[in-house]
Amino acid sequence: IWCFAQEPIITPLRSNAALFQVKNHYADAKRSSGDTLKLPFFEDFTSTSIYPDKSKWKDSNVYINSHFPVSPPSYGVATFDNLDFTGTPYNPLSGNTNGPSDLLSSKPFNLKTYISGITTIPYIIKDSIYLSFFYQPQGLGDISDGSDSLVLKFIDSGGFSRTVWKVTGSKLKPFKQVMIGIKNVAYLYNGFRFVFINYTKNTGNMNQWHLDYIRFNSNRNMHDTDIADVAINAIPIGPLRWYETMPYDHFKANPAFNLTDSNYFNLKNNNVAGVNYNYSMQVTNQYNKVIETQTVTTGRNINGLSENSERFVPQLKLDTLSGKQPKVNFKFKIDPNPTQDNLPGKYDGNNLANNEYTKTIQFKNYLAYDDGSAEGGYGLDYASLPAGLGYSAMKFQTFKADTLRGVSIFFNQSVADVSSKTFNLMVWQKISEPPASNTTNDVILRSVAIPTPTYSKTINGFIDYVFDTAILLPKGNFYIGWQQTSNFILNVGFDNNYHYNKQSNYRNPNLFFNLLGYWDKVSASITGTPMMRPILGGKIKSNLPGSIKNVSQNKIKIYPNPGNGSEKLNIQAKSNITEIAMFDMTGKIVLKILSENITQIDISSLASGVYTITLKDENNDQTIQKYIKTE
Repeated sequence: IWCFAQEPIITPLRSNAALFQVKNHYADAKRSSGDTLKLPFFEDFTSTSIYPDKSKWKDSNVYINSHFPVSPPSYGVATFDNLDFTGTPYNPLSGNTNGPSDLLSSKPFNLKTYISGITTIPYIIKDSIYLSFFYQPQGLGDISDGSDSLVLKFIDSGGFSRTVWKVTGSKLKPFKQVMIGIKNVAYLYNGFRFVFINYTKNTGNMNQWHLDYIRFNSNRNMHDTDIADVAINAIPIGPLRWYETMPYDHFKANPAFNLTDSNYFNLKNNNVAGVNYNYSMQVTNQYNKVIETQTVTTGRNINGLSENSERFVPQLKLDTLSGKQPKVNFKFKIDPNPTQDNLPGKYDGNNLANNEYTKTIQFKNYLAYDDGSAEGGYGLDYASLPAGLGYSAMKFQTFKADTLRGVSIFFNQSVADVSSKTFNLMVWQKISEPPASNTTNDVILRSVAIPTPTYSKTINGFIDYVFDTAILLPKGNFYIGWQQTSNFILNVGFDNNYHYNKQSNYRNPNLFFNLLGYWDKVSASITGTPMMRPILGGKIKSNLPGSIKNVSQNKIKIYPNPGNGSEKLNIQAKSNITEIAMFDMTGKIVLKILSENITQIDISSLASGVYTITLKDENNDQTIQKYIKTE
């Protein structure tokens, strides 16, 4: 966790995994010969995203992504953390116990025999079978400490797991290659498997490890570390300048301002010697029609074990696309000298997938600085300040008059469970930005009481908070954020690799906080952006998973309010109310009712005070209201 006294705090995030008991991963170690992999084996995690390739891996625990790693051998890594495959912590967030979390378990291998021509030959130790891989602690995530570890186990012919390699946690380091040999005849059987496991505390989205470039083959040795491969190794930057996603009609209102003057992609030479290469970019629309192609054939050179960044100046006019939410695909491709770019093909039949990367941009009905993958969490740190009002705000710009329909938020889960905390979702037309010393000129457009953060049961899943009535927005700036009254970290998802104005390691200047009665800018040391998105445009459906609708006040009425000491609270609604929950000021649930049609609540057992009530109707629409019970 990175703490910044009296300003927002960034906490690391997680992204994937599903923990089964370790013994269950080893129970089916022996498989039939028709259900096994053969040598050679190669995996650089470029063929899938989110979950591992099912043709190679037994489980779906680790998070396959290109967002967490720093300078990997190629794009795509397996990230180990403490969340299951739905993005939920394995155990309650306590941090008190240390145990197995994510597992990456290979499908069974036939290490009993191999075929040479028409002859079946048994493997022997002298065949010199080696497994190699690269690993990195932390990346853009959280530091792994001394109690954390990444472990490699081999499963022998008796079904027993044996630890053959282990490393303890540390701060960020470059990717390091490891070589592990098959030195025991107990592994030479049909059904051999290897399993990577990270051991860490119950802290949710913290203590990440990243794994890449796994090779498994015979006729190797401890010094077989050279790699003849040049690969794209990071997500390309561009083409939008400020946002990663925005409504198409807003983009068309000022395309020159919203487009970058250059698109960039990064490549890495894993050879020890320099390599010559050409490169290209092809852009297609949602109908796979090519709308632009650029090729550089003059020949570029990249030094051994180094990285290059290449640039394209786009010529296309994206404001001429068809449809309300068009999509464009930017495919970047490198063409290195084939004699120095043959290692993956040597393993898996000329599959040089890491020479290409396709970045898809889809225009949607929201504004998003973030790229949809959270590497950390964001919240207010009161430090030594007493409990009191605290505010966080993020500025957005519209390029035409529009309506604000709601706000979409991703809440990550780490360190502490804040699902019992209350906060107010805020929208401002303007705030008194620094150097103003007060908030007298703030203009609040909406304040909505949210009883608790809602955690999505999907990886990086957002929750849509849909307003009961639309907010009219003129062209220009507005702000979204939240208000809280006590010291806790709300842990909104944080995109650590956001590039403001497409610059590397540059903070988003649109972040503000208020803990002392005036607004201040977030520290320049905090690079990245929170994962909050204003939803714009026409009326949106709110009966979908991940959507919470605040039903209009004229549809649901609770009375008497204030309660005036009444023991009964009446409910008047146009549709049947089927679920009611009441929360006190600390966010603790004090009353919950499930019924076919709730029209009255007995509140005689409740103490006087202010409560938040959520009411859900038969259509699964939800409203949130405040209730005051007096003496």
